[in-house]
Amino acid sequence: MKKVSAIIIGLMMAISVFGQSIKVTPALKKGQVKTYTTTTAATAMGQTVNISYEQKYTITKETSEGFEMTQEIINFKSDGNGENLLSRLTTLGEEMMKDCKVQMRLNKEGKVLEIINYEEVKAKSKASAYKLIDELFEAAPEISQVMKKEQLQEQLMAELTPERMTYSLTITSSPLALFGRNITSGMQDTYENNMVSLKRIWLVTGKKIGASAKTDMSREELKNYILKQVEKTAPQQAAMIKDNIDTVLDSGLLKLDMNEKASYELTDDLWVKSMETTMESDIMGQKSSTIVKTQLKN
Repeated sequence: MKKVSAIIIGLMMAISVFGQSIKVTPALKKGQVKTYTTTTAATAMGQTVNISYEQKYTITKETSEGFEMTQEIINFKSDGNGENLLSRLTTLGEEMMKDCKVQMRLNKEGKVLEIINYEEVKAKSKASAYKLIDELFEAAPEISQVMKKEQLQEQLMAELTPERMTYSLTITSSPLALFGRNITSGMQDTYENNMVSLKRIWLVTGKKIGASAKTDMSREELKNYILKQVEKTAPQQAAMIKDNIDTVLDSGLLKLDMNEKASYELTDDLWVKSMETTMESDIMGQKSSTIVKTQLKN
C-alpha cells in the first residue's frame, strides 16, 4: 500500500510540474538599471581561461512599440595570456564586446529586436577580435599550417552580421535569454550554437526554469556542417574530405556531441535573479566545456 501511495504522489508531482508555464515579460520602465556579475570558466585542449565582468542594462527610452536599452560590459578581467590563447577563443564573444556600448530595441515584452548602433558595435568587435587573432598566431605560429589568419578573420566577419549579433545578445547564457518567451514544462524547441543544431527541453517550477539540450543533427546535416567547416579552415583538403566523408563518418572519427544545461531563477518583476549554464562539447575527440554563472547585483 505504501508503495502504491508513493507512486501516486510521484505521479501527482510530475503532473503538477509538467503543467506549469510562465510568460517571461519583465517589468520595464525608462531609467531602470540592472547590473549583473558574471564569471566564465572555459576549458579547451587542456587549458582553462577564467574571466569575470559586470553587465549593466539601462532602459533609456520608452516608445509606442516598446523600449530602447543599452548594454555595457564593465570591470572586465581575464587570466588569459600567451599560454592559453586557444582557450581564449571560447570566450571570444565576451572579449569582443568588452569595450562596446550596445544600444538595442526591444518590443513591449522585452524581446530583443535589433541593435540600433550596429555599425559602431561591429567596428569595435572586429578590432578586438582581430587583436586576439594576431596574438594567437604570434604565440602559436604552427596554427598557420592548418589555417591562415585571413581564413579565421573571414569566419569572424561572417558572424558579425546584424542577425547573428542580435542573436548573440539572447543566447542561453545571457540575462536577456528568456525575455518575451512563453515557456511550459515539457516544451521542446531547437536552437543553434556555433552552427550546430541542438534540441532543448524546458522545465518550469514557479519562478525557477531549467533547460537541457543536446545535439540534434541528422547524418546529412552533420556531413554538410563538416564540409562547410573544412571549406573554411582547410579548403585545399575539401575535395578529398568530400569524396571520403561517408567512410569517415562510418568510422566514428567525426564525432560531434554538444550538451548544454541551464538553470534560471527569476525575480518578482521577472528579470533574471541568477543563472548558470554549462556547455560540454566533444568534437572529433577534442573535448571542451564552458561554465557561466550570473548573479543580479542590484
